[in-house]
Amino acid sequence: MGPVGHTAISTVVGASIWGVTGSPLAGGVAAGVGVLVDVDHLVDLYQSWIRRKTHLVIVPFHGWEYSLAGLLVLCFGFYHPVFLAVVIGHLSHVTTDHFHNRLTPLSYFVLYRVWVRFDARKIAPGRDSAYFHHNLTSFFPFRSLWEPWYLRKVEPWFTAREHSTSEDVVIEPNK
Repeated sequence: MGPVGHTAISTVVGASIWGVTGSPLAGGVAAGVGVLVDVDHLVDLYQSWIRRKTHLVIVPFHGWEYSLAGLLVLCFGFYHPVFLAVVIGHLSHVTTDHFHNRLTPLSYFVLYRVWVRFDARKIAPGRDSAYFHHNLTSFFPFRSLWEPWYLRKVEPWFTAREHSTSEDVVIEPNK
């Protein structure tokens, strides 16, 4: 799910939080968190595009553990409308990603990703390492305005990096 989908869902979640808590700040925080969780994709893009470690899926903020811990804190220790907004915003993001992206069942647990050493073949089997940047233009609005530039200037750079080899890339046989 891209930024447009997350924005639409997070807007509804934020409005709901505002309605339930009566706090416009909490509503804005819920909407913001629901979208901004995706900033952690920059870690994976850096690993893939710059360091050429295309076999990793790290996304450190995409984890059920954070929402579950937040819910436990809300139930047993601390309640504040803004904290509720952070927890629900994160929960809505991870839930929609989990069901939309259809990865392996444990993929959205950070502890599982650590356990399998962030190996993309175990986390997202069958996904091409270049999956994200080839679909990058479909994630943003007003595509017709900037997509020609992207295809002419940026896409060739990605393609060249994709096909070149690197000492950083570890290729292990399937066990």
